[in-house]
Amino acid sequence: MSAYPTVPALPTLVATMRKDLEASTGQTPGVRRTSPLYYQLRLTSERVDLTITWRRRHNGSWKRNTSTLTVDGIERPPARGLDDFTRIWNDPDVFTRPNGRSEVPELRPVSDEAELPDVVRGILDKLRSAPRVNGNIETLAAATDDGYTVELTGPKGTLHLHFVRTRGAADSWGLPSRRAFRIFDTDGTDTTSKFAGDLKAAMKAMFGLDAAPAVPGQTGHARQARVTNSVQVRSHAVIRV
Repeated sequence: MSAYPTVPALPTLVATMRKDLEASTGQTPGVRRTSPLYYQLRLTSERVDLTITWRRRHNGSWKRNTSTLTVDGIERPPARGLDDFTRIWNDPDVFTRPNGRSEVPELRPVSDEAELPDVVRGILDKLRSAPRVNGNIETLAAATDDGYTVELTGPKGTLHLHFVRTRGAADSWGLPSRRAFRIFDTDGTDTTSKFAGDLKAAMKAMFGLDAAPAVPGQTGHARQARVTNSVQVRSHAVIRV
């Protein structure tokens, strides 16, 4: 019998990961303390094998040490988060399909852009006529459940601009003050939080464009990009698998 506990008194980081993985996969990961300094979590299926270890710091706290993910016996890059790992767990073939792990929503272009609201059509015209600094940019507009989305795709990734009805005239449209846009890198990973809501900085970095549609509540000055600790730590440190 091991001299160390397997389930009781788990460190918070280990217990949280164990609970989240069990909830998302329906299978309880095995956890054991392999030495006074290490905990190990392992979750396996017929095709997927996930191993995570934590190491005890000198002050008694714990930090994640290593993470290994294999699919069909082949080591793969760590999942980008709990949602990404759940997709891999449920569908291991995502690694072998083109764009299998992409988070970019698939949009269906409108059949007639002449029927778009003036604001949306005007943004499309400006984007298409802007100088191409970072290579070619493909654009389209699609109808969504709550409005319209303009998509820009270039060598560095994809940008989605979400237009909704605004207060005022019956046919008034604009970007909302929150969640006005989403950014995806070339792997399809959502990197919106990197720009901290600064659309102008996002369009400059992704496409080399100096102008951006107005977002309510933003000034013309680029806001300093910052990381929201509680969200980023959970999404990319604690939950990164």
